[in-house]
Amino acid sequence: MLHQVSEKTMHRVRWLLVIGWLVLIASLFYDPMTPGFTDPKNLSSPFHVNVHQCIKLRETCLPQVKFSMSALIWWAMIVPCGIFILLVFGHEFWRRICPLSFLSQIPRALGIQRRRKIVDRTTGEVRREVVTISEQSWLGRNHLYVQFGLFVFGLGLRILYVNSDRTALGSFLLITIVCAIVIGYLYAGKSWCQYFCPMAPVQMVYTGPRSLFGSQNYLKPTAIATQSMCRTVNRETDQEQSACVGCKAACIDIDAEKSYWTELNKPGRRLVQYGYLGMVIAFYLYYFLYAGNWDYYFTGAWTHEADQVANVLDTGFYLYQHAIPIPKAVAVFITFAVLIAITFTLGVILEKLCRRLPGAKSSKEQAQHVAFTIFTIASFWTFFSYGARPSLNRLPTYPLLAFNALIVLVGSLWLYRTLRRTRSQYERENLAISLRKQLQRLPIDQRLLEGRSIDDLTPDEIYTLVKVLQGVSQQVRLQTYSEVVLDLLRQQTVTASGSFEFCRQLRQELQVTDTEHFSTIEAIALNSPELLSTGQAPVSEIHTATTVARAIVRPAKRFNP
Repeated sequence: MLHQVSEKTMHRVRWLLVIGWLVLIASLFYDPMTPGFTDPKNLSSPFHVNVHQCIKLRETCLPQVKFSMSALIWWAMIVPCGIFILLVFGHEFWRRICPLSFLSQIPRALGIQRRRKIVDRTTGEVRREVVTISEQSWLGRNHLYVQFGLFVFGLGLRILYVNSDRTALGSFLLITIVCAIVIGYLYAGKSWCQYFCPMAPVQMVYTGPRSLFGSQNYLKPTAIATQSMCRTVNRETDQEQSACVGCKAACIDIDAEKSYWTELNKPGRRLVQYGYLGMVIAFYLYYFLYAGNWDYYFTGAWTHEADQVANVLDTGFYLYQHAIPIPKAVAVFITFAVLIAITFTLGVILEKLCRRLPGAKSSKEQAQHVAFTIFTIASFWTFFSYGARPSLNRLPTYPLLAFNALIVLVGSLWLYRTLRRTRSQYERENLAISLRKQLQRLPIDQRLLEGRSIDDLTPDEIYTLVKVLQGVSQQVRLQTYSEVVLDLLRQQTVTASGSFEFCRQLRQELQVTDTEHFSTIEAIALNSPELLSTGQAPVSEIHTATTVARAIVRPAKRFNP
């Protein structure tokens, strides 16, 4: 949604958000203002403390005194806003305003990022290049496990230490900022966001293939920097340009839907999707399991509970007026583990049911997508049944009902748009952009278009028109196919090896053989070898274009004997 806003404007917006965030963090250490809003004598404030209300923590009424609202603002206002933004406005909106992502880029902005020496084997030239995390490394393959583990650990620390201890919360946020900056120094690109940030799995869950108002990258093929892609402003020309260093091939910041379909079976993907719902349920349920009632959570008493850190080894469960002698530090993670195991199991079962329904012709991939979508919307509605409620419940009845209706509405709209989405639809729409360019070069009878231009046709109509090309010479069909593949490689929509499967349907429409596809790749390797670089090594290190073509084509031939 914000992809068309200039980088200069967004730079100023991010600075304002960073300053606001730092002011909030400072208020966690010293806050002379917000306690006045919670003063029992300030009856005009919806946040004033009711000294006559008994909020029980087990059998004890918590003391009702004025408190700083800093923690309440962070946990019950700002965090829920982030979740709402992800589902409604999209991952690209969030990434372009995220203060932590912005701060992680400070080393790049100052020109002090770590670099390593690279020696050109051909010329012997020595140059210094920024360091990126290889997708083939252990972290590159298993970062979802790492990020989800950090997410679970962070929520455990939140309940045990930082929920109501303002000093602990402020220190936690400052340490997180320092970690992001250090990662930004060690590795180029958005390595912090892609491989380390605990919020990245949450963004992945709520974005899905596309948000309600997120842009579709492939519909703007001429854009220099799409969605939340890394970008900068050229000081000489004052024009915006891409600053991408290729830290991740299927980058969610470049094309969120491509990233979704490409990483659907990535290690840890199911754990993130199904386990996240378990974490949402477990996190809010634990307040009830610990206090023995829901008032403790819904009143926001947990945001200013005294001696939270001192109670880490307190009894962790209290059910039906009976304390269960398990330390709180252990009970929290037991709750997390049990709920994650339950929802993960339910997710796997749901996938199998989606494939076994009578009349269903769903592939394994599509069944997984349907299950992912159902779990995402369940997580969204569950989150807003509890998240932000300590603030929302203070609203008058009608505004509160209006907010509830809004959550149901946007969730239903997202579910409707996403549930039937397929990978083939995405690929067809993506391929139609390149195909449209080639059709515009052909002498097509305008009567076939019924007064419209090629640009007015839908992706399905484009494919229908392609069938007309069956009456055209084989040379024209092959030339059209070659230009489409070349365009896809230039846009980095696919890799050379991935183009074989990606263009399978197009080959059928144009009656192009697999052998002709391999010949097309070889021709591209000879004429434009830079398009076949995988990003793991500079083009200068590729000995010959023919060698590269064979390295790419042979696996594809084995795939299609």
